[in-house]
Amino acid sequence: MKESIRKLGLIGAGLWAMTEEKVNELVKDLVDTGDISKEEGKKAVQDLVEESRKQRVDLEKKISEKIQDATSKADFFTRKDMHELESRLGMLEDEVQKMKNKEKMFFK
Repeated sequence: MKESIRKLGLIGAGLWAMTEEKVNELVKDLVDTGDISKEEGKKAVQDLVEESRKQRVDLEKKISEKIQDATSKADFFTRKDMHELESRLGMLEDEVQKMKNKEKMFFK
């Protein structure tokens, strides 16, 4: 029984990479060899699948945080920056056009 628990612990360590199908196969093998009962197997599958989901969510969250952290430290040109620059450029173009119109009126 201790060996079965140890195996389940080892499974849990790398669980985020496992599919529910693989978990079912591993637990079925433990049930077939008599290491655990069917009820323990069902509970183990539920626990392992839930733990896998939690680890996957946690990993995705950590990756997202690292990406956000890295991009906030980097000097990237964002869409917001682009829109602000376009807006400023539009204002400058308007000013240049106004100056040209005044110049035309002055030199006529």
